[in-house]
Amino acid sequence: MSPPPPPPQRPRPWLEGAPVTRLLLALNAAVYVVEIADSAHRGLFSPLTMRQLLELGASYAPATIGESRWETLVTACFLHGGPTHIAFNMLALWQAGPLVERAVGSARMAPMYLAAGASGNLLSVAYRWVTRLAIPSVGASGAISGVIAAALVVGWRVQGWRGPLTQAMARWLGLIVVFGIMSNLSGASIDNAAHLGGAVAGAIIASTWRRGARRSPRMERAVLGGCGVVLAACIGLVAWRDRTDPFASMTLHERTDFTIQALQIGRCHDAQEGLAAVERLRAWAAPVTSLRTQVEGMCGHVGVE
Repeated sequence: MSPPPPPPQRPRPWLEGAPVTRLLLALNAAVYVVEIADSAHRGLFSPLTMRQLLELGASYAPATIGESRWETLVTACFLHGGPTHIAFNMLALWQAGPLVERAVGSARMAPMYLAAGASGNLLSVAYRWVTRLAIPSVGASGAISGVIAAALVVGWRVQGWRGPLTQAMARWLGLIVVFGIMSNLSGASIDNAAHLGGAVAGAIIASTWRRGARRSPRMERAVLGGCGVVLAACIGLVAWRDRTDPFASMTLHERTDFTIQALQIGRCHDAQEGLAAVERLRAWAAPVTSLRTQVEGMCGHVGVE
């Protein structure tokens, strides 16, 4: 009598062995819940205003450079502009994240994600600085492009260019590029610079990983703890600026309006403070000569910070 067949094996949960990916999915979802709550008074899933985005840590090129708000290169990676935006990004992270994390370990996945996201936002800031495009940027797509590019490099090194992982990740990157270009042609504002910067950073970082090398549990805890400290410090710095700087969540246009209104009602101190706040963001463009002339004409000379 033949032995009974072995019981069928349950399929492995996709996120098993990928704790960092699970945590990143949860963090992005939690932040989006905060965004929904922040805009609920204007209707469910209403997009955040620019001021709300800046309060939460969006990347805004004039402030990132003019006021050294480098922490927003990280915090902007956890903000999203709407349900479609976060759904697409989380689907891509859910697909690619576990592949990378199980292949190279959590202690490589976490810092690579943050570095790719920050690099993508840095290239975005540089592009917007050069083109004088003064709008906030948010989204995890730069970091996720880095994850996908890292998975492509891992697949290429293990399976070659024709391997299924390499091909799947190449298709994902191609989809992101095509989606970004087509969306912008149709009038949307997709941050392709962040995608490119994140992908290049992820590929470069993955190319430095040694095959088969694993960190000790102690080192892994140290690396993950360090990533947590960096993220917490960036969030804390955004909150501190919001609390101590009344102009932190104002765009260039809003700071200009504030200064003009202060002049109209004769509040010279506010007008001088507003002018200084405007000029911090205008370092990338022509000086605000006309506004400075108005303030100095009514309130006296204003020193340059």
